[in-house]
Amino acid sequence: MDKNIAYSLFETMIKVAEQQLMDFTLNYPLRIDHKADKSVVTQCDQAIDIALTKIALEADLSVVSEEGEPVLKIVQSGNYLTIDPIDGTLGYIDYVNFGFDKDLGPEKDFCLLLGIVENNQPRFGAVFNYVTKEKIFLDAQDKNNFIRLDNKRNYTQDYAVYLDQRTTEDKITKQLLKIPDITAIKQAALGLKSVYTIINPHQSAVTVHRVQTAGLWDILPAAVAAKAFGGKVYDDLGEPLKLNQYIILPGKGATIIKGDKFKFVIDELK
Repeated sequence: MDKNIAYSLFETMIKVAEQQLMDFTLNYPLRIDHKADKSVVTQCDQAIDIALTKIALEADLSVVSEEGEPVLKIVQSGNYLTIDPIDGTLGYIDYVNFGFDKDLGPEKDFCLLLGIVENNQPRFGAVFNYVTKEKIFLDAQDKNNFIRLDNKRNYTQDYAVYLDQRTTEDKITKQLLKIPDITAIKQAALGLKSVYTIINPHQSAVTVHRVQTAGLWDILPAAVAAKAFGGKVYDDLGEPLKLNQYIILPGKGATIIKGDKFKFVIDELK
């Protein structure tokens, strides 16, 4: 796919997702369900997923989405688009309860994640932060011409550890927090902080997410960023991400690493 076509598709999907989110939130009561892994999902997640899947299918793209049917054959084909309609649903629920008239901070961010896989390789990715309106478009083959608008969080620390705001009790996280020259950043949404790990101007950075399972839709934009800028995405067993073998990553989470400082984490996972 041509980059301009991919970016135009992402732009369309972002506009539709944002409109769906606001329309649904204003016109329907909040209903929360729980998945098998105890993560939460709302009807708004599902409404956005349906709308964006329709757009992707009209563009002749097979879809692997968080709220759709888990069709392994699509992944095995090595050519597909991933959708996570609301990454960071807990933050969305807080905004519904407390109002959208102010920024509740990075621990409440929630975002849209989109990614395209071509020939078993991460190729294009997009992130849209519903809260800050930050927009990121990535091409794995062109690191010099990626798009980033409204970077309001603006993390620039030399050595960053992106935490899951729900826990710091994981053994590896405890080790990371003992390193004297790191900055611990509590940023919501796995997909968002995974991309931040790679594209922000850190000398080295890491996201360790071991709270619940991760799907390809969670980390595909980060995989695109890692391909473009350098970095690695691992499953919870310490193995490099594979894009044609599974939909849910093995283990219970994902780890994203940029630079050399945090490479020891991979040995700890195995």
